[in-house]
Amino acid sequence: MPESAAPLPFPARRPDSHKGDFGRVLLVGGSRGMAGSIALSSIAALKSGSGLVSVAIPDRCLETVAGFHAGIMTIPLADTDDGQFDLSAELPKSSRYDAYGCGPGMQTGAGAVRLVEALLQRRDTPRVMDADAINILAAQQMLDRPALPRRQPNLVLTPHPGELARLTGVPANDRDAQIDAAAELAATHDVTIVVKGGPTVVVGKPVAGQTVERFVNTTGNPGMATAGSGDVLTGIITSLLGQQLTAWDAARLGVFLHGLAGDLAADKYSQAAMTCWELIDSLPAAIRSV
Repeated sequence: MPESAAPLPFPARRPDSHKGDFGRVLLVGGSRGMAGSIALSSIAALKSGSGLVSVAIPDRCLETVAGFHAGIMTIPLADTDDGQFDLSAELPKSSRYDAYGCGPGMQTGAGAVRLVEALLQRRDTPRVMDADAINILAAQQMLDRPALPRRQPNLVLTPHPGELARLTGVPANDRDAQIDAAAELAATHDVTIVVKGGPTVVVGKPVAGQTVERFVNTTGNPGMATAGSGDVLTGIITSLLGQQLTAWDAARLGVFLHGLAGDLAADKYSQAAMTCWELIDSLPAAIRSV
């Protein structure tokens, strides 16, 4: 695939750079039985160039997630007996991180709801919300709550059709209407939305105050319809936000790289045999190509 196909180049690096220059990111999620989801997001963030990657997880999931990759720093939060976030769980101070990713594997209990609320309040820091974080937004109607910020220009949502249906009320089988609904949501709340599918479409405002635009991605294949693929995308976009790309640019470049890694993995392993691990393993080659 020619380099010109990428919506923008990968962030450059100066020779005198150090790890603090490439973003300190925090991934929030996981639960007992679903710890792998947030681990995948964290590894994808590392593979996408983040200088420092931490993951906030229920306490009893710490060893499981830490065992996935030696470069991940783990932060145990208070948890319930069944391994979900407890209502008393609190996020670390916001000044420590350049971007957040939230949702994979976290489920929708009271503790998870409280963490999503806390992240909505941190509207000055770039954030990605995926999976159960989106389900919580939908169930609790958080974007329309008077007590929470309605305008979220630093927020990227990455729903699959079912999650977008819960968020907008538009059926998952009506893709055109879902994209239109996502564009309306982006206009109302200034969010950037990644409408997953074939092809993936990003809707959002390139610059605050401008009209909503749509970016249709040109990479990816059906082999990416496999468990963990969306968790990888969450990590990629979070990493790019931490490297100081805008929400619009991080989402566009993120879905392009994600799809390109999927295309490279399909060429090597076949679409049917591709898993999330092959997708992550193909990320370096995808990044090198842009």
